[in-house]
Amino acid sequence: MAEWHSTSDEEFMRLVQLGGRQALSDLMRRHASSLLTFLRRMTGDHHRSEELFQDVFLAVWDQRQSYELSRSFRNWLFGIAANKCKSDVRSRQRRPVIPQGELVDNVELATASPHEAAVATETATIVDQALLQLPILQRQVVVLRVWNEMSYETIGRILGHSEATARSHMCHAVNSLRKHLEPRLHDSNS
Repeated sequence: MAEWHSTSDEEFMRLVQLGGRQALSDLMRRHASSLLTFLRRMTGDHHRSEELFQDVFLAVWDQRQSYELSRSFRNWLFGIAANKCKSDVRSRQRRPVIPQGELVDNVELATASPHEAAVATETATIVDQALLQLPILQRQVVVLRVWNEMSYETIGRILGHSEATARSHMCHAVNSLRKHLEPRLHDSNS
């Protein structure tokens, strides 16, 4: 088990390039949580995010020979995921609607009162809905930065833009989120 944790993503990809399906499974397990978080935030749909997760790793398998071992696998993986999300949004030609509580993170509610739990769930739903109103590129930057804790430099590389462009998209996204959220959060907390 210790060997699995010490093996780099790039070493796993070298094995995948040689036809190693187990190495691909190892990469899937290693990146499942962060990639599914990204896909769920991008689509607003739990089931669609799982389908896209499979599509992303199918693309990793299909494109394994084009992967350059000197590149960061994580950046390459999220680049594929970002492109799958863009294609998905274009094919749907509509903004997804979040069913009540669909994306809401598992909020620690054990110590919260029922009122606090309800407010936390409602607030999280409002934030998720606001996120889905952002243009795709802004949404990608926000999700990669906030939920995946990536640097602007890394986000720029993943999305094929400069660090400055990633920062600019974040700035515009924050302004849009603020305009959308302030009246709603004020109303829900009243």
